[in-house]
Amino acid sequence: MTDAAAGPDWDLLIDNATRLDDATPVSIGIRAGQIEAVAPSLAGHTASRIDARGGLVTPSFVDPHFHIDKVLSRDLLGARGPEEALARAHEAKIHFTVADVEERACRALRLAAAHGIGRLHAQIDVDFATRLVSFEGVMRARDRFAGIVDVTLVAFPQEGIVADPEAPGLLREALSMGAAAVGGLPEVEASEEDQRTHVETILELAAAFDVPVEMHCDYLDRIELKTLEMLAEGTVAHGLQGRVVASHCNALSLYPDEEAARVIDKVLDADMAITVLPIANLQMLGGTARTPHNRGSSRVKELLDAGVNVAAGADNMYDIWYRFNRMDPVELAHMTVHSAGLRTDEEVREGFEMVTTRAARIIGAPAPAVAAGAPADLVVFEATSLVDILRRLPGRRIHLKNGRPVGGLEGSCWAAL
Repeated sequence: MTDAAAGPDWDLLIDNATRLDDATPVSIGIRAGQIEAVAPSLAGHTASRIDARGGLVTPSFVDPHFHIDKVLSRDLLGARGPEEALARAHEAKIHFTVADVEERACRALRLAAAHGIGRLHAQIDVDFATRLVSFEGVMRARDRFAGIVDVTLVAFPQEGIVADPEAPGLLREALSMGAAAVGGLPEVEASEEDQRTHVETILELAAAFDVPVEMHCDYLDRIELKTLEMLAEGTVAHGLQGRVVASHCNALSLYPDEEAARVIDKVLDADMAITVLPIANLQMLGGTARTPHNRGSSRVKELLDAGVNVAAGADNMYDIWYRFNRMDPVELAHMTVHSAGLRTDEEVREGFEMVTTRAARIIGAPAPAVAAGAPADLVVFEATSLVDILRRLPGRRIHLKNGRPVGGLEGSCWAAL
């Protein structure tokens, strides 16, 4: 650790920075990709300097659930609801090529870097329609963005396990090629028995390859779905506590309160975490009536109150599942706060942590911090408070990875007086 009083030479010095829990600005000294000192002021020569002008400096963002192989493919096929998307997704994927997936994924990662995403957990379809094409394309994009955005790969059998007999073998290949986790979507199966087989197969693969699980559960807004409970029970049975994440969990919000509490207790016993995907779910779910009913945010407050770690992911961008998104985690936090009904200062802070520190825990990444000894993976904002960050979209921000600027954005407005 560097002695701030010795006046070392810094690779980068951030002056007049405010941390979330500090009342007064500080200087942040960075060398060799690491924060070496944080103090009211730091002396010494520096190769580069950023004047934060009182703006907040936070850890860089983490997206724990994003289907990067499908981004920007909506021109091939767009769906009006989840049932249609589930039934027809393969029609788009059969047109994918390795080069096409790589190019679209790189466009998404450029946006991610600009908006401050330093880590991204990428769901990648591995199935009869795309086989390993999507996986290989994303691997290439990941390698091109090394040192800018850390991309981890989740092998995801969207077309099923029982419904797609090729999937288990393809998943094994993807895991052998370096997939960091294995996913699942049991609801695509034709029966509850097949759903259980799907969950069991994925857990067995995770145990065999010693990787975590990141499974879509209770995705559709149907009260009869029980896949989250299946996964919680299977996690305990396989001894995978602490290594399993369930995503979406929309049906949980429709359960009677007593049943929901029972399932949340099972999730807690299994030491599972939950990722909610409010942006895409808000548009895709809610039934077919003119007035939508369920808005796809799960029971975020109940999960947090029980001690379950909850994070938020972007899910999709301009593909069959969702027609919008611009890879902005501030916008995602903003929408998460609204969709989950997070109202107090403490709850709003938790909403922001769902795209930073909580999201890092979800994917097993080191705990990020703006403190000496932490990696210099940071976002420097123009806004001086968390509320201002969320209300002043987009605002100025600078994204640092390993202590060097790798992206940023700046918004402006004007009016004729």
